[in-house]
Amino acid sequence: MKYLVVASFLFSISPAVAAPVQSSNIFMIDGDTVDIEGERFRLVGYDTPETYKPKCGYEKALGAEATQRARQLVREAGLVDLVNLPGRDKYDRGLARLYVHGSEIGEILISEGLARPYGGGRRSSWCR
Repeated sequence: MKYLVVASFLFSISPAVAAPVQSSNIFMIDGDTVDIEGERFRLVGYDTPETYKPKCGYEKALGAEATQRARQLVREAGLVDLVNLPGRDKYDRGLARLYVHGSEIGEILISEGLARPYGGGRRSSWCR
């Protein structure tokens, strides 16, 4: 809880400051969405397959794998850095980047074939 209070304070001063957050305070909803004690963030810069209403079995399976891997990375890190960015997405989630051991989680998932780069706009289908 102490880290979240510090993070909230830092976010109010500057929206691009990295703040340490205990892994136990983080729930990875899917590979690119995180909940930190009730506040949801869309992790930017990458896209993972949908786990909620996937368009095909392949997307569902790969989305589940991406989610599990993201949860593992966060859990094993113990302490992660969350960079809160300005703005909100169309679902009113905050925008952020999440770092584990100095590496952005999206880059790790991309390198493992569980995500792909995404800068906004229409997303490509995960279905084959």
